[in-house]
Amino acid sequence: MRSITVRERLRAVAAALALPLAGAGPAVAAEKTFEQEILDILRRDGTITEEQYEDLEAKAKAERATQEKPAAAAQKTPAVSAGEEDPKGYKVKWKNSLQIKRNDGNVKLKLGGRIQGDFASIWPGDSLATIDGSGTYAGKEAVEFRRARLYFSGELYKRLVFKAQYDFAGGDADFNDVYIGLKDLGYAGTVLLGHQKEPFSLEELTSSKYITFMERSLPSVFDSSRNFGLTSYNHVLDERMTYALGIYAPTDGFGEWESNDTEFNLTGRVTGVPWWQEDGRKFLHLGLSASYQFRKQSSRSISQSPESHLAEDYLDTGTFQSDGNTLLAAEIALVHGPFSLQSEWKQGWQQVVGGSTSSPRGAYVYASYFITGENRVYNPKRGVFARVTPTNSFDPKDGKWGAWEVAVRYSWLDLNDKSLNGGEEQNVTAGLNWYLWSNLRMMLNYVYADLKDTGSVLGNRSGDIHIVQTRAAIEF
Repeated sequence: MRSITVRERLRAVAAALALPLAGAGPAVAAEKTFEQEILDILRRDGTITEEQYEDLEAKAKAERATQEKPAAAAQKTPAVSAGEEDPKGYKVKWKNSLQIKRNDGNVKLKLGGRIQGDFASIWPGDSLATIDGSGTYAGKEAVEFRRARLYFSGELYKRLVFKAQYDFAGGDADFNDVYIGLKDLGYAGTVLLGHQKEPFSLEELTSSKYITFMERSLPSVFDSSRNFGLTSYNHVLDERMTYALGIYAPTDGFGEWESNDTEFNLTGRVTGVPWWQEDGRKFLHLGLSASYQFRKQSSRSISQSPESHLAEDYLDTGTFQSDGNTLLAAEIALVHGPFSLQSEWKQGWQQVVGGSTSSPRGAYVYASYFITGENRVYNPKRGVFARVTPTNSFDPKDGKWGAWEVAVRYSWLDLNDKSLNGGEEQNVTAGLNWYLWSNLRMMLNYVYADLKDTGSVLGNRSGDIHIVQTRAAIEF
């Protein structure tokens, strides 16, 4: 049987005394509790002794304290009201990658990747078809996964950034962007340590997801691309100017390097946007990159294919010893609604051991036009081009066919100068891009390559090459 509490006993007594006491005496002070008023009446009428009064009052106070503790705890830790977010709760969404974000902004994570599948048909002229005497360079059809990448990146505590990206296209897990860093460091901006792209060239720094053609131009042979190092980059003047500087070790595809001599690259880039209108639909970009590669009797070579990854390297200097190399790249890009122009000049000053300083050089210029009215998108914080999102994503039932872009490029590369004999080539590439959604693109390129000279390695031959290639590229 349940025991009866002090409160219940006092309420029972109060009910019994309520009628005879209805009109008795003045009101008890408002600050007293109901139990205290009943006890005072019982003591005054002699129903309970003074000792019983004190005992019952003590029990009543203890019972009140026990009942008030949960209420006080609830007041100290109020529940999240309807419509409010738990600051430590998470949101998960997919927007061209899987994104996880904590409501207080202290955790932001991304998991994604890309797949690029290529097909190419390559027809070299008769003078190039059996260039090595064995038929290795004969015409061919070929397919490959140009890129098959996965990455995990994030931002923690609103300052710490990291990324781990690996490419499996070559049959192993090569490093791409693998770094950690801190952001919002005043004039230093963001500082990254790890395997990353050196800040050199607009075309190279624009992701392969967003370049206009399937492959970068002939002069991209000068770009160091990714190495292990320390980079600082920032944007100023209301995002009208960017600057970046870094020091890098010339690593392999796994981010490894060792040397008994001092070998490193010092690379920097500055960009500016002197004209910006219509929220980036019209703008002019200017940039300058420079790199000095410190070397001491280091073995190297320079070779390049005719803007198709599946084609052979028809230009080749062969191996030579280098005591260092200076590189410069000047860049310009104009976007005027659906029309755009982009161009770069690149030149190196190679200190050849036992020979003269040689200056291989190259340039490209291209124009593109969106038939469906979109425009190339610019990231002013990094000074590079970014994702194009179709105005009408692919949905044939509603008569929507995505975005369509046509483009044409001329590029030139000369690896012949003084101590170097690597050949000279001119390319004309025509491209058609179909953006079905923001993360899926189909590409078609036709490349005409005019080799004036293949260089001494391949017998200083001349001829032309025709290439038709396609790509299906998805980002997830």
